[in-house]
Amino acid sequence: MQFPAHRGTVRLVATLVVALALAAACASTPPSASPATPPPTPRITPDPHLVDPATADQVFLALGAAGLRLTANNAGSGPADGPLVKRINATFLGWPLTVTQYRTTAALQRLTEWSPDARPGQGDPPIAIAGLNVLIEWGPTTGAQPKEPSGLQVQGLVDLARTLDVLLSPLRARSVVAIPGLVPAPSSPALPSGGPSGEASPATETTPAP
Repeated sequence: MQFPAHRGTVRLVATLVVALALAAACASTPPSASPATPPPTPRITPDPHLVDPATADQVFLALGAAGLRLTANNAGSGPADGPLVKRINATFLGWPLTVTQYRTTAALQRLTEWSPDARPGQGDPPIAIAGLNVLIEWGPTTGAQPKEPSGLQVQGLVDLARTLDVLLSPLRARSVVAIPGLVPAPSSPALPSGGPSGEASPATETTPAP
C-alpha cells in the first residue's frame, strides 16, 4: 500500500518547521553591540615652578623655552665658602642680563631687602627680580642713573616678569619702571610751594604811596 502524497506532505511540513525555527532563532538574537570607546587618558601637566633651591641653568633654559631670546655670553662660579654659586652672563634685547644662583634663599633675601617703593640708583641695573635663591638683573649699570627700557624692551620686561613669576614665585623686584603685580608706578614728586612749575612765585611789586 503506497502513500506517496502523504510522504511528500510530511517532508514539506518538516522543511517549514525547520525554516521557521531558524527564522525565530535569528530574530531572537540581539545585535552585537559595538565596543564602547574608552575615555581618553588624562594628560598630567608638569608643574613648571622650580623647587628651592633652583639653579641658574634651570632658570636660563626655562626662559629660553618660554620664547625669550637670550644669548649666553659666559658664566662663572663663586667661592666655595661664599653665598654665590653661579652667575650666567647673557644678553636680552640689547641689554646685559645676568642670572645669579645663591646657595640659599635666605642668603639672597639678605642681599635684596628692598622696600616696596625702592628704586635703583647709580651703578644699579634698571631691573632686578628675585625669586627663591635666584636673582635676575637686566640692564646696563653705567651712566649717571639707570636707563629705562624702551621699544621692544618694554614688552620684553612684561614677558620676563611673567615667565619668572611662573618659575620662581613669589617674586621681589626693584625697577626704574612699573612692573605689573611687582613694582608700582613711581609717584610724582611733590611740587614745592610757589608757581606751578616749581619756581618760587615772583614777589608782588608794590607801588609806593605818593
